[in-house]
Amino acid sequence: MVGENLSVREERSTWKYSCGGPMNMIYVRTVRFVVFDDASVSPTLDINEFVVLGDEERDATRFKTTLEVKTNPDKMLVVVVNEPQVMTSVLNAVIVPEQLEEMLFRMDDAFSFDHVQPLMFGIPMSGVKRKIVVEENVTANEKITIERAVARVELWLKKADEIAFARLSTSMNSRVLLENTYGKGYLVTGTEADKTRFQTGLEIENNFGYMQTPTSGFEHVVWNYRDANVLELSDAPRRICMFYTPERTYEVADDRNKLFLDIRGITSPDGERGTRTALTEFTPEGGGTPRVLTEIRRNNVYRIIGTVKEKTVQFEQAVLPWTEAGQGTIIDPQYYLRVSRDVLHVGLAGDAVTISVETNYNRGDRGFPKGVRLGEISYYDKDNHPLEATAGGRDWLAVNMSGVDGDLSRNIEFIAKTSLNSVPAGYYALVEIKAGNLIKIIRVTRS
Repeated sequence: MVGENLSVREERSTWKYSCGGPMNMIYVRTVRFVVFDDASVSPTLDINEFVVLGDEERDATRFKTTLEVKTNPDKMLVVVVNEPQVMTSVLNAVIVPEQLEEMLFRMDDAFSFDHVQPLMFGIPMSGVKRKIVVEENVTANEKITIERAVARVELWLKKADEIAFARLSTSMNSRVLLENTYGKGYLVTGTEADKTRFQTGLEIENNFGYMQTPTSGFEHVVWNYRDANVLELSDAPRRICMFYTPERTYEVADDRNKLFLDIRGITSPDGERGTRTALTEFTPEGGGTPRVLTEIRRNNVYRIIGTVKEKTVQFEQAVLPWTEAGQGTIIDPQYYLRVSRDVLHVGLAGDAVTISVETNYNRGDRGFPKGVRLGEISYYDKDNHPLEATAGGRDWLAVNMSGVDGDLSRNIEFIAKTSLNSVPAGYYALVEIKAGNLIKIIRVTRS
């Protein structure tokens, strides 16, 4: 991602910079620049500017802008990319660095309710650079590293050679549960590349931001296999699902608060099974002795590869820089599907909620129709048990879409179409919204 000129006003000078780091295939929707003077001694705010990229740059991975800054020998630049919309007013009010250091974002404000997809404004990212000198009438070139504010946990599966087959079944039991994730994370930290994080000795004062160590309030999120066909595994690893999770340390030595993957619905010649693994240790890049995990660090990918064997599943774990983690998607990664909201509530018959959906998937030569389309609707009780077709508490939701099939932007209305007296509070529906092979799940809960 490349940013650009900061120019002078009054006693000011041009400040050119670029934003770098592992930004491939990550879209930039908004950028905030916060600049402080005398940052090492007594920081004072120079500018706090929020930039929304225009339509022609809307899905850029590179961008340009111009800012005016004061001359100062001790400036600090903080960049926030794709800030959650609910945080804009709070970020607008920032006047001191401590406000940025202590700012937490909620995962539900940035990602889908199951934490498997970012919302339509993109993945939050940030970066900090200190000790920048801006002199009057002097043009300087600066580079700042931007990193994602979350980590990614991936599950990959393959079958061992000695078994005839292994697959994910189409039953409602096929799902992956990420246990002990957390509902919030720090928005802004420095980066090791810019020497504003993980510094020691005399440089420790340059560190910016915190890493949380939660002791309670952990959450579980679930991914469900929803395809109509079984997913056949081969001897080559295949990515099954992924979750986004905020950065944090592991507070205790045992496994009580570590991340777990609980997997159900794997079928092989010996029947259907479940399995479970904790993120406890990983193999370093290039191999070697496994190392114990003590933290989940932002901008890393935690990859778990399970080999389905006779009666067991053997797991390997690796930690990768996000740049080296392939997407594993059928459709090229430049295609997206975004929704304005994915957690909705209705309470009475006739209650209606409308969301907006957009995609840029406009081709029909890959086995999928172009544009936004409606998928399946499934119903669940308040304990997350699927309701069979003959059960009560089903079919209480109507879904209407504006426009026609093939449109890239549509509004979707969710209506409680019948009396909800027979539908207990807490029951919910999951509605699939599709574009190409991309799927967003909208959760509509009877409140």
